[in-house]
Amino acid sequence: MHKNRWLSLLSPLLLLGLWELAVQLGWLNRIFYPPPSEVFVTLNKLIVSGQIFREVSISLTRIGLGFLLGGMPAIVVGLLMGISPLARAFIQPIAAAIYPIPKIALLPLIIVVLGLGEESKIVTIAVSVFFLVVLNVTASVLQIEAHYFEVARSFGARPWDLFWTVALPASLPGIMTSIKLGMGFALTLIVGVEFVGANEGIGWLIWRSYEIYAIDRMIAGLIAVALVGWLMTVLLDELEYLLVPWQTTRMHIKEGTMRQHIRTWWNALRPWSYTAAIIPVLLGGSIAAYNGLLNVWLLLLTLLGSIAIQAGTNLVNDYFDYTRGTDHPAALGTGGALLRGDLTPRQILIGGFIAFGIGSAIGLYLVSVTGPFIFWLGVFSVLAGYFYTAGPFALAYNGLGEIAVFIFMGPVMVVGTYYVQTQTVTFPIILASLPVGFLVAAILHANNLRDLENDRLVGKRTLATILGRSGANIEYYLLIGGTYLSLAIIVLLGIAPWLTLITVVTLPLALRLVRIVASESEPKALQPVLRQTAQLHLQFGTLLAAGWAAAWLVL
Repeated sequence: MHKNRWLSLLSPLLLLGLWELAVQLGWLNRIFYPPPSEVFVTLNKLIVSGQIFREVSISLTRIGLGFLLGGMPAIVVGLLMGISPLARAFIQPIAAAIYPIPKIALLPLIIVVLGLGEESKIVTIAVSVFFLVVLNVTASVLQIEAHYFEVARSFGARPWDLFWTVALPASLPGIMTSIKLGMGFALTLIVGVEFVGANEGIGWLIWRSYEIYAIDRMIAGLIAVALVGWLMTVLLDELEYLLVPWQTTRMHIKEGTMRQHIRTWWNALRPWSYTAAIIPVLLGGSIAAYNGLLNVWLLLLTLLGSIAIQAGTNLVNDYFDYTRGTDHPAALGTGGALLRGDLTPRQILIGGFIAFGIGSAIGLYLVSVTGPFIFWLGVFSVLAGYFYTAGPFALAYNGLGEIAVFIFMGPVMVVGTYYVQTQTVTFPIILASLPVGFLVAAILHANNLRDLENDRLVGKRTLATILGRSGANIEYYLLIGGTYLSLAIIVLLGIAPWLTLITVVTLPLALRLVRIVASESEPKALQPVLRQTAQLHLQFGTLLAAGWAAAWLVL
C-alpha cells in the first residue's frame, strides 16, 4: 500500500520530467509543446496578476448558477419520479430522449433564444445538468428496497412523508454521485461554452491563448481547469462523508492523522458561524449589481477576506474566553477544541493571527485596486475582532459587544463591499445595511441571554447582565423588531426595491423566537433561540440579497 502511494505521487512527476527532457533535447518542438518549466512560469504570472483567479471565479459562478437552476430542481424531480409511477411515466421518456443529445449542440439554439450574454451560458449548464441528474437520482430511488416504503406506509406515512423519510435519505448516496457527475460535466461544458461569444472565463482564456498562439498560456489554463476539477472532487467527497456517514465503503476507512487534524481545526474555526460574514457581503454585492456595477472577482475576494477575519475573530475570542475562565465545562458556549484539549491555547491564538493575516493580505490587494478607504475599514475591522475579547477593555466584557457587532457586521461590511464594487459611499447604502446589522446583533444578544447567569458569575459585563433579564428581553424584541421596521422604512423611502419585502416570510420564525424569549429563562431552554436566531439571520439576509438581485434582473 505504501509503495502504491509513492507510485501515485511519482507517476505525474515522471511524466513532467520526460516532457521537459524531450523538449530540451529537441525531440519535441518548443513552439508546439512548451516545456513544463515554461508553462509553470506562465501560470505563476497569471496567479500573481490575479487573472487566473478572476477567470476561474467567473466560470465557477456560471457553473454554480447553472447547477442551482438545473441540478437542484433535478434532484427534486428525480425523487418524485422515483416514488411516483405517474410522474415517471410522464417525464422519463422526455428526459431519456433529450439526455443523449450532445449538450454543446444545444448552445446555438439557446443563443438564438437568449443571445450571447450570461443567460445563454448559465441556461446551457442548467439544461445539461438537469437531465443527467434527474435520470441518475430516479435510478437511485428505484434501487431502494420496496419494503422500506411498505413499512413507512404501515405506520401511516403519506406521500410527502415517504419523500422526506424514505426516498431522500436512502437515495442520498446516489444523489451525491449525481451531483459529482453533474459538477464534473458542468466544468467540462463551461470550457466549451466559453469558446463561443465570451470575453471572460477560463474557457475564454484557453481559446484566446490558442488564437494568439500562446500555447504556454493555453496549457496553463488547462492546468487550472484540472486543479479546479480535482478540488471540486475533494470537496464533494468531504460533503458526501458528512451527509452520508453510514456508507460502509467509508465507515471502515480509518481516518489518518492529517484528516483528524483538519477536522479538529474545521470545528475550531466554527464555519457554521460564517453566515454572519457572508450575508453582508452578498447584500453589498446585490445592491451594487442593482446599481449597475458588479465585479464578480472582487466580490469573491471580499467574501474570502470577510470569512478570514470572521475565522480569526472566532479563534481569538475562544482563546481569550478560555484564558479568562468564561468558557468552562459547565458553560453552554463554544470553545470546545480548548476544553477537550484537541488544541492548545497557543495553537488557537496563532491560528487566529494567521486568519487575520490572510484577511489582511486580501484587504491590501483590494486597497491597491480601490483606494485607502478600504484600508481603514479593514484596520478597524481587524482591531474590533481582536479587541472584542482581548485587552484590558475587551468590548464583549464591557457591554459593547452588540454595538460592535451591529456596526462592523452590518453597515461596515455592507458599505465596504459596495465601495469595492463602486468606489462610492452613500447614506442610503448605510440605511440599507441596518436590517442585517440588527439581526446579527440579535444573534450575539441571544447568546448573552442564554449565558446571562454564567456571565454574572465570571464577571463578564454584557448588556444582558447590565439590563437584567427583563431589560435584556426588551433589547431582543427591539433588535428583532428593528430588523423588519428598518426594512419597511427603506422600502417606503424608495431606497430598497419592493421585491425585498419577500423577507416577510421569515416573520413567523421571528415571532416564535420572541415568544420563547418572553416565556423562558433557563439556559437550556434558551439554547435553541441562539441557533434559530442565526437561522433567521441566514434566511432573512439571503432573501434580502435575493430581493435586490431579482430587482436588478428585472430592470
